[in-house]
Parts: sequence; C-alpha cells; structure tokens
Amino acid sequence: MIYTITSTLPPSHGGRTQALLRRIKLIDEEFNIPTKILTTNYNRNYPNIYQTFLEDHKVTKNIEFENIYEWLTNYKIYDVPKTKVFNKPKYNKIPKRISGLKAKKNTQNHEIHYYQDNQLVRYRKYFNNNSIVHYEDIISPETGLKTKRSEYNSYGYLHRIIYYFENSTKKSQEMMYYPNGEMYCERHFKDNKKNSVNLVKLLKDGNVYQTFSNDKAFAQYYFEHKFKDGDIVFSDARLLDDPLLAQSHQTRNILVLHSSHLSGTQIKKSFKYAFEHKEHVEKFIVLTQQQKVDIQDMYPIPDKQFAVIPHFIETNKSVDNENVEDRFVFIGRFSKEKQLDHLLKAYIEFLKSGHQTKLALYGRDEDNQKAMMQDIIDANHLNNQVSIHKYTSSPLAEFKKSKASLLTSSYEGFGLTIMESISMGCPVISYDVRYGPNEIIDHAKNGYLVEANNINQLANYMTQIIEQPLTNVENNEKLYYSTAVKHYKQLLEELKAI
Repeated sequence: MIYTITSTLPPSHGGRTQALLRRIKLIDEEFNIPTKILTTNYNRNYPNIYQTFLEDHKVTKNIEFENIYEWLTNYKIYDVPKTKVFNKPKYNKIPKRISGLKAKKNTQNHEIHYYQDNQLVRYRKYFNNNSIVHYEDIISPETGLKTKRSEYNSYGYLHRIIYYFENSTKKSQEMMYYPNGEMYCERHFKDNKKNSVNLVKLLKDGNVYQTFSNDKAFAQYYFEHKFKDGDIVFSDARLLDDPLLAQSHQTRNILVLHSSHLSGTQIKKSFKYAFEHKEHVEKFIVLTQQQKVDIQDMYPIPDKQFAVIPHFIETNKSVDNENVEDRFVFIGRFSKEKQLDHLLKAYIEFLKSGHQTKLALYGRDEDNQKAMMQDIIDANHLNNQVSIHKYTSSPLAEFKKSKASLLTSSYEGFGLTIMESISMGCPVISYDVRYGPNEIIDHAKNGYLVEANNINQLANYMTQIIEQPLTNVENNEKLYYSTAVKHYKQLLEELKAI
C-alpha cells in the first residue's frame, strides 16, 4: 500500500499541497498505483474538500482519503439522526431569540449579534437564513474577546467546543463530540507563543481510555494502528516525520522536502529529527541538486538515499499575450520570509524611472505582513498604483495578464509559482536564493536572477523588463511532466512498487 501523510489538506492551498496532489495523481494515472492520503488536523469539512478535489480534477477517483478523527471515530462523526417515520435527516434548530439579550441581525451575512446593556456578549453565525447555527461565540464584555466557541455541523449538531485563555485569543481547551452529544476527544493547550498541545485524551462512554502528551504522540498512535511492514509512506510535512520514523512497523519511508532545511546557516529544528534518524528513511526527495549537496555537507547521508525530483508542470501551451496589463504581480503567502517590504521598496525605486506600471499582490496574510505592506503603501501614497488582494484560486490567469512576476524571498523550497508564471509567458524577476530560482530561471531568457537582498538591482531589472520585454518565455524541459514521469518510474522501480 502507498500512503501520503500530511498535516492538513486545505481547500485553498499553496505549493506543498499542490505538489503532493500532482505527484499522487501522476503515480496513479501513469503507473496505476493509487495512494491513500492521511491527514492529522481537525477539519469537520473534509468530505466536502475531498469531493471538491475530485471535481476540480486534482485527484483521480482511485485516490482515498482519511483523517485521524475519521479513523478514531470509525466515521461516526458524520452520523446524522433520522426521523422515525420517514428516516430522513433530523435537523436540530436553535431559536434565534435569547431571553434577556437584544439581538441585532445581519440577514445578508446570516449572523446575529447579541447585546446586554449595550455590550456585545454573544455572536452567532448561521448556515443560512434558517435556524441552523454554524458556530456561536461567547464574548467577554470587558475585553471584547471570545471566551468560548461552539461549532455545529450543517444539521445543527454540536461537534466541537473551544475555550480560550483569559484575555487571549489562544485556545486553552477543545472538546470534540459525536452528533449524539457524546464527547470522544479532549485536547489541552499551553499558553505559549505556539499555543501547542500538552495533553490529548481519548474517551469512550464518558471514560478516558488513552492519553498523549502532544499531537505527535497522538499521530504515532494512529500510524501504529494504520501501517504494516512494507508499506510505502510519503511524508510531506516535517511535523509528521517524528511520529512516522518512531512508529514500530518496517515501513519504507519517503521524506519529501518542499522547502529549505536551512535558517541562515543553521539546520531548522523541524528537519533535524529526520536527518539524525536517517537509518529509518528509505529516500529523501529533494527538489534540487544543490540542496542534496548542502545536506550531505552536514550529514553523512549516502547518494542512494536521495532522489532529486523537481516539481513539474505541464508543457508550455500556446499563450496569447495580447491582453497583458501594464502591471507586475506577486502571488504567494504574505509571510516574513517573502520579504515583501523589499518588493515594495524596489517598486518605489522603479517608479523613479518614469514608468507607471502597477503592482498587484495576491496572498493570504501571515505574521501581520499585510498591515506592514499597507503602511508602506500609505506612507508613499501608492494606493492608486499598488493593490492588495486575497489569495487567488486562479493564479495562472493572473500571471497571464501581467508583464512580470516578482519574488523577493529570503529562501525558497523550489518556487512552484515561478514555474507557473513562466508557463503563462510571464517572466520572473527573483532573488537568487536557495533553492530553486536559479534552476528554473534562465537569466535574460525567461526572467532575471537578482543578487539576494539587492533592492536596487531588482528595481533596475524591473525597468529593463518593461523597456525591453522578454519574448518566447518558457520553462526548461527538465521541469515538464514527461520528465517527472521518468523520475517517478525510477523511484518506484527502486522501491519495487512496479
């Protein structure tokens, strides 16, 4: 059996999830070997996500999914009470009126704010305009922060309660329930920066039958019950390397490295366990030859334990560049390592050349970077030139209508967005950092490589690409789907899977 383990499968996702889904689909379609994907986070909406992936052709019908909580409850978390006579789903409706509280409704957003003495004390979000509650927050009138959240399924049955530390947005405790109201799992959290778990309890009939000191121990318990000797397991999340390598079965473990293992010159803590327990790893899949060399400079891992398999993309299709807008684009996470302040500072320098090319930024905010960017935009009166957008589910369309895409990361895993941009005929101007940009970008042909952190050089290349546009922009053949098929054929042959 082939498994892929990952911490989460978000419906809107970035490079890691996109890459693992492409790999799984390729292995099934090309070699008729389906994969079962295991996840370890809590998401009551997984059945809908699985269906969406299938409808969007991100997976084949042969691919199976399982979440740790689905396994733990034998899928009973999806049970729905039925009516006695017609055996139809029985909805649990909660009255919208609450005695002693004044309700302020927003029917457009299906929400109600509840007030006591003009203080907000409760908030409800409904699935629609009927009385099926999606979630309810109890709010402290002193701080305005929620102290408790109760979450319900689409039939109105409680599935989780979350408590929060006083005067904090951090969780203190959460409890998961079957639709019949029985609690089956309880989790406790530390009041630290990471808000990490320090106790997991499993319950049956109201009694605790198993406890774990953290989520990794819980995941290991899952893997102990799930795997058997000889199973091939791809691990795409460093969080799960520890429980995978520590479980007792003789599985054939394939660790896929989607990002840099370095923070400056030091090994990231999340990678150390895998490198220090290399005897339990069948293969490390790295995206570039340079990363393989850098790892071997620090750890005595032989060549036979590595496979260099870059992310891949479909062969360049004919791209119509007639509707390209006069703009630059960035698509990715709004996180600190993306150094988006560099991008904005370079854009400010670029504007001094007299060009009016605009800048569009697409992404999901992390580390409060959106506020940082907005401060720079406001301070430099750039609101008419720079636009900030939410994460886009159609990145190819945005690349296609842009003059160039920009990347100012302090490090990269491989840069799937670089490949996507080039595939749409949109050249990339990127800092030359480990890993990926210099293995994807052919300087002055499909983009420009910029000395890391050299803002002025970045601005100069932005000017150059507007004044002297690159033509016939395309990816290197080594990044094509057909090349990836050859790589995975060799890997599966070595694993004796084909």
